[in-house]
Amino acid sequence: MNQNLELIAKAIILAASLLAIIFGFGVVWRVEKKLDVSFKLFLAAVIAFFAGEVMGLFYIPGTSFLVYAAPAAKILFALLFLAGMAEMRNMIRRIDGEK
Repeated sequence: MNQNLELIAKAIILAASLLAIIFGFGVVWRVEKKLDVSFKLFLAAVIAFFAGEVMGLFYIPGTSFLVYAAPAAKILFALLFLAGMAEMRNMIRRIDGEK
């Protein structure tokens, strides 16, 4: 029962991540300038998250590559997401006349 719930949770995470990637490409395709940069960073972050989750599915104890690659993908996700948020914040501050 517990393994079934874990498998369902992983499937939902992967499906939601894949949809976010598809929607992200749709947004990046249509926007311009600073908003484009922000969404490209968000999209790259979601792709890194998705890659980390997929690598986690194929993790086999004792394999050195995935021991480092999956956490590296999650770190990359966090950094890219933070950069996207900072870019979005700066854009909104410029629109509001703060800078």
